[in-house]
Amino acid sequence: MSSNTSKQESRQSNVEEKAQEPLQDRDEEMENGGEVRVIDKRRYTLDDEFIDVDENIDPVDSADVASEKPAEGPTEIEQLQTKLKEIDEKRAEAERQVREFTERFRQAQAQLKTETEEQRARMQRTFEQKLEAARGSILESLLDALDNLKRATAAAEKSEKRDADFEALLGGVRATANLFESKMQSLGLSSVESLGQQFDPEIHEAVEIVPVSPEQDNRVIEEFQTGYKFGDRLLRPARVRVGRASD
Repeated sequence: MSSNTSKQESRQSNVEEKAQEPLQDRDEEMENGGEVRVIDKRRYTLDDEFIDVDENIDPVDSADVASEKPAEGPTEIEQLQTKLKEIDEKRAEAERQVREFTERFRQAQAQLKTETEEQRARMQRTFEQKLEAARGSILESLLDALDNLKRATAAAEKSEKRDADFEALLGGVRATANLFESKMQSLGLSSVESLGQQFDPEIHEAVEIVPVSPEQDNRVIEEFQTGYKFGDRLLRPARVRVGRASD
């Protein structure tokens, strides 16, 4: 215990001597008529305890301390500018996507319109083809009735006993046959030209071949049954007699 006390007294004595040294130096300078500059190097703790400071250590300059500021991060303005830049980039990307989607939608809409028009045109063509086929089938089924009317008219015209009633009946049958044929022609029916034409196996059916002069070779000499077409479709070939020149 006495040892600790002696140490404290020794330390206190050293502190007092060091504290007196600046005062002695000041007195000497005053005696010499010079200005006294006092630098108090004493340091104390928050509990007012004196701290022994080595005189060889230079005091820290406040200007140097003020200049040694900790490294600061980005300021608030820089952070806001960075966020604004990111927002602008996102907006530009969003606008680009909107333009891209708009262009895709326009192309899809145009393609859909084209496909719809093509589909409508195909359906229209299919409908017209079916309608034409049905109309041709109906006309083909009526050809026998037209043939019978024409045969009746031709047979009546060859009769020798023809009185007033007969002539009236013949005129009625002839008018009916002509009207019937006219209505069928208005629906697209046309007769195949045969008499005097070059024989064509596509539209003619040779029933008989007879010898003829070289000028009539391979030509239709007589027509037994009229052929008919519906547009480009052949409903029935003409049944004819064909001439053949002898060698």
